Amino acid sequence: MTMFMKGAEPVFLKGSDIGFLFIHGFTASPYEGREMAHWLHQKLGFTVSVPLLPGHGTRPDDLQGVTWQDWYGFVENQFLDLKNTCRQVFVCGQSMGAALALRLSANRSCQGIISLAGAVFLKDWRLLLLPLARHIVTYHYKSKGPDIRDKKRKAEIPNYPKYPVRSVDQLLALFEQVRNDLPGVNAPALLIHSRKDRTIHFSNLQYIYDHIGSSSKEMVVLEESYHVISIDIERELVFERIERFINKNML
Repeated sequence: MTMFMKGAEPVFLKGSDIGFLFIHGFTASPYEGREMAHWLHQKLGFTVSVPLLPGHGTRPDDLQGVTWQDWYGFVENQFLDLKNTCRQVFVCGQSMGAALALRLSANRSCQGIISLAGAVFLKDWRLLLLPLARHIVTYHYKSKGPDIRDKKRKAEIPNYPKYPVRSVDQLLALFEQVRNDLPGVNAPALLIHSRKDRTIHFSNLQYIYDHIGSSSKEMVVLEESYHVISIDIERELVFERIERFINKNML
């Protein structure tokens, strides 16, 4: 029996034939999409799936040996499961989850793609030390916890306090692949990022916008949140913009 961290359990809410798939970020969990899932289900009646990525939501050791292909294959299967019962499916991802969502959109037809604090590259001087670190250090410990301005949510969110250094290799390999995938993203796209994000550099927003192939695409810039914008202090604005985007692109 899988032992989930408190609050990290997957979410599935059966509703109409409009589906919504939310993909959480690296070392995170479905907690990032739980409130959004209930909001979409209650207000719009959608069928909403917020799955738990392989290696996440249990213990950091479970990330050992998990590849980016494992993450992507899992996400693709979750999407196909929704497509089997839903007429249309919108895909939303946060941070690394947005990278997975973008790759999914490049390979599978979806009704719309929503990127929250989307990541396709990192800007961190410590990456220069990675070739050495992976041979002498097993785990990287987070010093400040998840990048959330809302103190209540920051205290509640289930999140790994450390992660395998070798998992960063998988993260970087995923980002490299997704940068090549971006021209193949043709679905309508909504890209939301906070200027005060301290985890994923704000310049990712413009990069994704400039390189996706979508003819219908829009950017929303938040001014007060930090990184985990689906649950941070401007989450209601995020929800409103997602609702507006869905109403515009739903058939």
